[in-house]
Amino acid sequence: MHQQFNVSAEECKRAKWPHEIFLINLIFNHILIFCATVAVIGSFPLLPALVPAISFAIIGYILLKARRIAASKESWFIKAHWQIGARRNRLFMLLLTATCIISVGGLGLSKMLGWGKISTIALIGGVGLLPFMVVLLVLIVLGNESLFMASHGKLPKSFATQNTGAQPSPSGTPQE
Repeated sequence: MHQQFNVSAEECKRAKWPHEIFLINLIFNHILIFCATVAVIGSFPLLPALVPAISFAIIGYILLKARRIAASKESWFIKAHWQIGARRNRLFMLLLTATCIISVGGLGLSKMLGWGKISTIALIGGVGLLPFMVVLLVLIVLGNESLFMASHGKLPKSFATQNTGAQPSPSGTPQE
């Protein structure tokens, strides 16, 4: 399932960055800040829109940084972890976009049909936010696993063979 590599502590530390940033976005932004903004939604109705805006900025940073790392002279191990982080962020960006569309569409539909507050919350929460939160929790678990693997010099075997076209050796460099 996983392959251990002989990499330096500095490489492990730098390979953890994409996963740490991703987890900060998921836990701090999407859970803590979202709960805080929903608590004051009566006074500031557009404040929850700040959460996806911050998230898209963080996702954009990770995707741009992953592209720069891929073109740099960083070690293969660091590049691989940035690729894993970029892949997860692309998936999360699609999920977040779909959730935003469902939420805005639900609000629009509610206004058009003249629904009450409870019906609107049920529609948006059940169709948009509940599936989002379930996937968010799964991504937090996957992000923690990737963080652990990066800090211990590990990569999934399937990722290493698919993305390098070569079988990685335990020394940390891919073999031809």
